[in-house]
Order: sequence, then structure tokens, then C-alpha cells
Amino acid sequence: RQAAWIKQFPEVRFRVYGHTDSVGGSSYNKQLGLRRARAAVNHLVSRGISRSRLEAMVSQGESQPLILTQERERRNRRTVTEVSGFLKRHPSVLDGKYAQIVYRDYVASAVA
Repeated sequence: RQAAWIKQFPEVRFRVYGHTDSVGGSSYNKQLGLRRARAAVNHLVSRGISRSRLEAMVSQGESQPLILTQERERRNRRTVTEVSGFLKRHPSVLDGKYAQIVYRDYVASAVA
């Protein structure tokens, strides 16, 4: 679903962040979160998104939970994709209004 949305905007670049729950050590969770982000990037590439538009970022690890708990929490184990900018020299007209439309559609497409 996300890949289909991303395909609509070939001029947009994205960052993918991996998150974990608080089970496990901090170092392990950082590495796990980065592996999770890389897996999400690989999945998007397999769905036809150019790797040059995607960047797996250093994991947020356990530092940004959705649910505050020391227990296992599935909702904290996730990836987050954000718009990071636009490709240079793309033929689309890019202005502030267009960026607002892209952002609005991106937020509306999120599934909790």
C-alpha cells in the first residue's frame, strides 16, 4: 500500500527509520532497528521503488516508543517513513503548494 502511494510521486525522496520495543539492550535494539529499516527499504525496492529515492536511517531503537512500557509491545516494533526532500532536476513543478499536497496525502494514507 505504501509502495503504491510512493510511486505516485517519483520526485520525492524518503527516509525510513526502524524502531524497537524496550526488550533487549540499547546497542542490540539500535542494530535491530537499523535492520528493520533496511528490510523495509528492500521491500519497497522489490515493489518497484528506486533505491536512490530511499534511505535507511540509523535506528531510533527504543528511544521513541508509541506505548510507554518496559514489556514487549508489538506497536513499538515498527518502521516509520518520512518525506526527506525532492530529487534534483525532476521535471515536476515543485513549489510550496505542491509540497503541502504531498504531505497532506502522505499523512492521510497512514494506517495506524
